Amino acid sequence: MPSRSVSGRTLVSELVQPHGAQLIDRLVDGAEAASLAAAAAALPTLPLDGREQADLELIAIGAASPLSGFLGEADYRSVLERLRLASGVLWPLPFTLAVADGVSVAKGAEYALRDDSGRIWGTIAVSDVYQRDPLEEARAVHGTEDPTHPGVAYLLGRPKRLAGGPVRVLPLSPDRPFAALKLTPRQLRARIAELGWRRIAGFQTRNPIHRAHEHLTKVALEVTDGLVVHPLVGETKQDDVPAAVRVRAYEVLLDKYYPRDRTLLSAFPAAMRYAGPREALFHVIARKNYGITHLIVGRDHAGVGSYYGPYDAQQIFDRFDAQEVGVTPLRLEPTFYCRACAALASARTCPHGSESWLEFSGSKVREILRSGGDLPQEFTRPEVAEVLRAHYQAVAPPSPAAPAAPAVKTPARAAAGPRSDGFILWFTGLSGAGKSTLAQALRERLATRRIEILDGDEIRTYLSKGLGFSREDRDTNVRRIGFVARLLGRNGVIAIGAAISPYAAIRQEIRELAERDGTPFVEVHAHAEIQALADRDVKGLYRKALAGEIRNFTGLDDPYEAPARPDVLVRSDLETPHVSVQRILVALVERGLIRPEEAGELSLAAAPPTVA
Repeated sequence: MPSRSVSGRTLVSELVQPHGAQLIDRLVDGAEAASLAAAAAALPTLPLDGREQADLELIAIGAASPLSGFLGEADYRSVLERLRLASGVLWPLPFTLAVADGVSVAKGAEYALRDDSGRIWGTIAVSDVYQRDPLEEARAVHGTEDPTHPGVAYLLGRPKRLAGGPVRVLPLSPDRPFAALKLTPRQLRARIAELGWRRIAGFQTRNPIHRAHEHLTKVALEVTDGLVVHPLVGETKQDDVPAAVRVRAYEVLLDKYYPRDRTLLSAFPAAMRYAGPREALFHVIARKNYGITHLIVGRDHAGVGSYYGPYDAQQIFDRFDAQEVGVTPLRLEPTFYCRACAALASARTCPHGSESWLEFSGSKVREILRSGGDLPQEFTRPEVAEVLRAHYQAVAPPSPAAPAAPAVKTPARAAAGPRSDGFILWFTGLSGAGKSTLAQALRERLATRRIEILDGDEIRTYLSKGLGFSREDRDTNVRRIGFVARLLGRNGVIAIGAAISPYAAIRQEIRELAERDGTPFVEVHAHAEIQALADRDVKGLYRKALAGEIRNFTGLDDPYEAPARPDVLVRSDLETPHVSVQRILVALVERGLIRPEEAGELSLAAAPPTVA
C-alpha cells in the first residue's frame, strides 16, 4: 500500500535528498538580477548553442545539482574516465561550453552568455580553458566514433576548445518554450509535498505515450503514491516527434485516462544526447533533484539505432551503490498487446509467440495515420492518435491514391482537419533583428502545419555559393529564396523566408509573383534600432562595422530599405519574442491563413498591435 503522511502533506525535508546532498541552483533575482543584467551587457560574449542553453537551464534551476557551472578540465577528465566529478560525486555526462576559434577567452575573466538571438542568459567566471578530443569524448560517452551517431555528429561539429567555470543566470524568460510546464526542482518538490507523496515514480520520455508505455506507468502507480510524467523537451533528432506535438498528446492522455490527484505533468528542459547507459544514469540523478524516488528505465533507454545492448541502460546501475544513486530504477520489460491473451503483457508474462503480439514501428504508425487509417485502440488511445494524425498529415498529406489502412476503427474524427493550403511568410530586417528566432518560434506554435524555413545564410551556403554582396548578387540570392518559397507555398507548405532582403523592389517582385500564383504573401518587418542590435551581437560584427573593420555592412554603410507598409511590424528591441509571435499569429488569423485553434491562446492586451 503506498505510504501517506498523517496530515495528507509531506514535508519537503522528508523527500529524497538532492544529488550531492544539497540543491544548488544558480538563478539570481531581484536587485541582484538587475545588477547582473547591467553588468553582463557590457561584458564580452560567449555564445550558447541549443544544447548548451539546455544544460545551462538545468544548472540554473538545480536539476544538475551539484554542478554550479560548466565543467572545468579536472571534472571533465574525471567524468570521461570514471563517471564521477573530481570530488568523487557520481556524474556521467560532460556539461561543457565550447568556444569557437577566433573568439577570445581568458582564464579569470567574466563573460556574458548569449543565445543566437542575442538574449543574455547570464554570466560565466572562466576558471579553465582547455581542449577536448571529440573522438575520445565520443568513445567514452557514446561508446562509438561513428559519425552517423547523432551524439557523435554533434561533437564533431563543435569547437574543440572548452571554457569551464561557475555561472550566474538571470531569471528565465517566461516566453521560452513550455515555460509553464517546466517546474523547477524546488517547485516540483513543493507540489509533491503538498500532495502528500513520499514514493514518487517518474517517467522519462521523448516519444508519444502509447498503450504499452501507459501500462508501464500504471504499473508504477500501483507501487508508489504518485506519478510524474516528465517528458524531455530540449533538442532531439530531427525525425523525432516535435515536443509541441508530444506535449499535446500527453495532455489529452492524462486528462482522460489517469487519476488527476495522483499524476503530474512537468517538462524536463534537457536536450537528448542519445548516450544510452550514461544518459540513463543522468536521467535518474537529475530526477532525484526533482524529488522523484523511482524512475522507469525501459529497454534501450536513451538509445539510438543499435549502438547499445537492449539492457545496457538498466545494467549500468549494477555498477554503483544503490544509496549513492539514490533513486530506484524500475527495470520494466517492454509490453505489447497480445491477441491470444487479449491483454497487455510482456515477454515475461505472455506464453505466446510474437505472431500474436500487436506491435508497430514508428514508421508504420506514421504511414497508417498519414494515409487516413486508424490505429487499433489496443495499441494507442484514439485521442493520442488524432493529435499525431494532425501532425503527420500536416508534414506530408496523403496522396489522393494513398489507401487507408484501418485496423480497428477509432471513433470518428472531427470533419475539420489541418489546413493544407500554403502561403509565404517573409521576414525582412537587419542582421540580428530576430528573423530566424521568430521563424523557429512560429514553427513550434504551428506544429501541426507543414512549414519550411528558408534561412538567408543557409541559402547562401547551399544555393547561392559564390555570390558576393553587390546589389545584383543580393537580389539574386533573395530571388532564389523567393522562387523556392513559391514552389513550397503553391504545394501546401507554409514557406517562411528569413533573410535581410534589403531592397524594396526585389521584395515587391517576389510578392507579385507569389500572388500571381495565387499564393498569399505576408511581409513581416523585424525592426530593432542599431544600438540594440550592436549590444546583443554575439559575433561582434556591428562593433567591427562601426569601427570600419567591415565594409558594405547592411544598415550602416550599405542601404537597407525598410518596408513602408509591412503587413506586420514587430519591434524585437522593445518586446519579447512571445509578443512578436502573437502579433504575427493575430495577423495570420485575421487573414484567414490559419484557424484560431491552430494559433492557440492569443492575447495582445498588454501591447497594442502594430499591424500596418
